[in-house]
Amino acid sequence: MAIVVPKPAREPRLIGSPTVTWFELFYDLVVVAAVSLTNDVFLARPTAGTAVTAAICMTALAWVWFLTTLFNNLFPGQDILRRLLLVLQMGAIVVAGLAADQDHGITNRAGLVAYGIALVIVAVLIVSGGRRAGGPVPRATVLALALAAAICCLGGLDANLHSGYYLVAALVVSMVPILLRQYSQWRDHSQLRLDHLRERLGLFVLIILGEGFAQLVSALHAMGSIPRGDLFALMFLMSFALWWIYFDGTFSRHTDLTTVRWRLTLLAHLTLVFGIAGTLDILILLTSAEASELGDEALAYFVACLATVLLSFAAIGYTARGRVSIAGWVQVGSALLVLVVGLLLVSSDDEVMYAVIALASAVVVGNAILAVWADEAGTRRRWSNTLRPALLGENPEQDIPDETWSV
Repeated sequence: MAIVVPKPAREPRLIGSPTVTWFELFYDLVVVAAVSLTNDVFLARPTAGTAVTAAICMTALAWVWFLTTLFNNLFPGQDILRRLLLVLQMGAIVVAGLAADQDHGITNRAGLVAYGIALVIVAVLIVSGGRRAGGPVPRATVLALALAAAICCLGGLDANLHSGYYLVAALVVSMVPILLRQYSQWRDHSQLRLDHLRERLGLFVLIILGEGFAQLVSALHAMGSIPRGDLFALMFLMSFALWWIYFDGTFSRHTDLTTVRWRLTLLAHLTLVFGIAGTLDILILLTSAEASELGDEALAYFVACLATVLLSFAAIGYTARGRVSIAGWVQVGSALLVLVVGLLLVSSDDEVMYAVIALASAVVVGNAILAVWADEAGTRRRWSNTLRPALLGENPEQDIPDETWSV
């Protein structure tokens, strides 16, 4: 017998459209292009020093992206002034990304000044958005951004040797007060459009992975061949598995956005983006060159980045569910396994490096299958516990999900 449960009439939980506009997507593409410039620093000369430089520059660019995304989330709009300011900010972000290259890029001084301009534009947008909304202007946030921008401009007057210190100082000055105080106020007053924020995060991860493919295809096109077809296949498989873990096993459509620990998940997304970029960088290098040409540090960097990815997935899963699931514990264990094996074999020959990458690919695929299965099983269990008592009359006041079920 089929029992049809109609959808109940109800008000939507979240206010505001979650749809990302074309201009926001264009903004994301520009930022990812700038982030890829920081990756090129490591790709051109894979060393520990260039890895640190790429990580700092990527964090700085991702922080500006997060602040601007948060502004668009809190104060949606399509006015001309906003778009002009954001276009100017996009130019500044690209200049800052170009400055990451210590040999062929724009000078560090120009890059710091450009980054300071990008921060000032965020402050101007927050002030204008707050005034238009009729609410109080977050002075502490604006002051922190202005101080961080001043540090960058001061760094533009100093020698290039100290540019990294100025950038780190600017990041600390701007990030700490916003993440510790201002974000909590926005969250407590329910000002965030959660669907929109989740969609922006997903698009950013999607574009980062797509950029990795674009760099691989560009490198192979320049060579006119595929030197390592096995690594090409492994990169394709691993990239798909990373997408699969994120969209269907970690931050899936079943996630209750009202219970997500958003501040922690935003930080975990930052480490996820860094880990994905580094993981794909090494695979790109190995696909287009021999392992012996990269040095022993390449394998250590690869396993460190992949471990960061797996740990970030576990952290995001925790923020989405309020607990570490079985899939999350497996991700933590897999991260430790890959890291330990890779570091123990870091000075071995090329074939061992390829074997470690093959093992890492198998670990990622296995984690994807487990994460997706666990998410689907958990969803079925929650829906069963909610729907069955309502159908049998055991709990008539229980809310029924927005689905039509046949029993």
